[in-house]
Amino acid sequence: MRKGHVTIGTARTLSAVTVALGLSLAPDVAAQESPADGTGLVVEYPVFAPVVPPPAYLAAVRAGTRSEDGRPGPEYWQQRVDYAIDARLEPETARLTGSETITILNETPYRRDAVVLRLYQNVLAEGVARNRSVKVTGGMELEGLAVDGVALRELPPQRVFGPQLEQDRETGYRVSGTLMVVNLPEPLEPRGVLQIEVGWSFTVSGGGGLRNGHLDGEIFNLAQWYPQVAVFDDVFLQDLSPYLGSGEFYDDYGDFEVSVSVPEGWIVVGTGMLENPDDVLPPEAAARLASASAVDTVVSIVSAADREAGRATVGSADGWLTWKFKAENVRDFAFATGGTYLWDVTGAETGREGRALIQNVYPASVAYWAEATLYAKHAIEFFSDYILPYPYPQASTAMGPPQVNGMEYPMITFINRSEPGRPLKSVVTHELSHFWMPMILGSKEMAYAWMDEGLTTYNTSLAMADFYGTEIVRPGDSQEYVMATRMNTEEPIMGHMDYARSRFGGSVAAYSKPGMLLHTLRRMIGEETFDEAYRDYARAWAFKHPMPWDFFAMMGAASGQDLDWFWQSWFYSTATLDQAITEVLPIEGGVRVTVSNLSDGVMPVELGIELADGSRQTVVWPAAVWAATRTATREVAVSGEVRRVTVDPEGYYPDLDRSNNEWEAVEG
Repeated sequence: MRKGHVTIGTARTLSAVTVALGLSLAPDVAAQESPADGTGLVVEYPVFAPVVPPPAYLAAVRAGTRSEDGRPGPEYWQQRVDYAIDARLEPETARLTGSETITILNETPYRRDAVVLRLYQNVLAEGVARNRSVKVTGGMELEGLAVDGVALRELPPQRVFGPQLEQDRETGYRVSGTLMVVNLPEPLEPRGVLQIEVGWSFTVSGGGGLRNGHLDGEIFNLAQWYPQVAVFDDVFLQDLSPYLGSGEFYDDYGDFEVSVSVPEGWIVVGTGMLENPDDVLPPEAAARLASASAVDTVVSIVSAADREAGRATVGSADGWLTWKFKAENVRDFAFATGGTYLWDVTGAETGREGRALIQNVYPASVAYWAEATLYAKHAIEFFSDYILPYPYPQASTAMGPPQVNGMEYPMITFINRSEPGRPLKSVVTHELSHFWMPMILGSKEMAYAWMDEGLTTYNTSLAMADFYGTEIVRPGDSQEYVMATRMNTEEPIMGHMDYARSRFGGSVAAYSKPGMLLHTLRRMIGEETFDEAYRDYARAWAFKHPMPWDFFAMMGAASGQDLDWFWQSWFYSTATLDQAITEVLPIEGGVRVTVSNLSDGVMPVELGIELADGSRQTVVWPAAVWAATRTATREVAVSGEVRRVTVDPEGYYPDLDRSNNEWEAVEG
């Protein structure tokens, strides 16, 4: 929907639009006759347009991999990728060296001549395209690559895009920025299996990195740290999006076996479960770790006293220990390690058989970070109940360097220093909500940031209200959104984060605006309906790749309403809302209320009616009242004298000017 002049070919066309919507023209805005010169009818009201998914999505629906109701289709498929990784971190030089074996299971119907790997660390290399300021570290150095045991040579770099990928048949691999294209010696057939072996190394950034780095050489947070296979999905096929810095990630699911070698005395926590605690921990610490998930109190695995006594880990002949992890059906692997970390644990109820281990690592110099253990426990338990039972065996928080800010990966999140109390609780809750979205619901974060950040913002508001016993923060309280509109920096929610004109506007479009709009939608269709649809969406797309149009369709189907007007106005455009009461007239048995739509966004009209005796009632007019008009008038039956009428009395709608939302009867 949009404000202003909209040209419709004929009055008949206009009528067809309104009839299709089950609406009729308001009597005071009757259609004009089409001008004799054939230029068309010019009107001045919002037009309800349908959401039209891109051709690739519609093709997936026709192919049966997606369904019109938003669920995975009977022919749904996705690629599977398993990793076996060995890594060694030299804290003194901040150098990480690794080797890996990647196993690709081509669970797709496509015969493929090439596969694409992501080299995220190359965003820190000289001359590579990016949209964030970084400290250049040289990026990732490759030390050879082999496919099914056959060593391949590096080919000259060239730009990577779809047609080039199909035409390039020279066997070998090409590196272009953060992407590496591997042209295979033999095609990978449908249902076929392929193994890639690759070695690499890089210097971990000590500042100015993106989402990973180290803190004074004492704490390291490692993510985007190994060559990773790019997604090949049923809608857009091969993902060739370069990593530029602002957008996040899009990954396939698989199993990981990872070994990390660090000096003795250094603790490692990461995605998955520690497989060899007896090899790296003193017996009493290993025993406490083994039983910790069963308790609800905080247990110390490595305390400040252990650090001072030099018993954080066992010793070794060469001064190095190897920590081994295993993770099943995850989309990524990250780890945190430190020579000053303390390590606290507890258990959480997840609603499935078995409980989850909650882990928290932080330096003794930031003692208040111990609070994060119970904050994480609450988050895992709340989201397990509200969204979906947490399916993984552990969840970890790790304090890290400033540049990580707050960043999530499967089963582990990195968070910078933060502040004690509510700020720390808020960021821990937000990041652990990401363990569901996008770690379980594997959306395409780069392109549709709102599907993880917006949904997580909504989730976090519910969990924070539950923890503190307060009211849920509502759309009417969204100061960031209001600021973006007033600064004229707002971006469409469906816009690509990497290409936002304004970083602040892009952040609002990814986080606060969709977060608040989910509260609006929940209000419109009813809390019980929304909550069940939300859980149904999570169940349907767990460990798969949902797209925006899947979410739109499932919410529409659950509500029994056509919500295209909502998605178009609020997700595809930067329409704003300003509903104003323009007249209230007493009539027999009630009042006649007139509300004007002073901006270009459309929402239902929710009226709070307060009577002279103090009683209250709520009346809701559907969004359809705005078809063909900017002024809506309706009669409201009441059983007494009306004292006050308020538009959106509880602040569930993003109305930018609330000074015109209220009418009050004149006394006397």
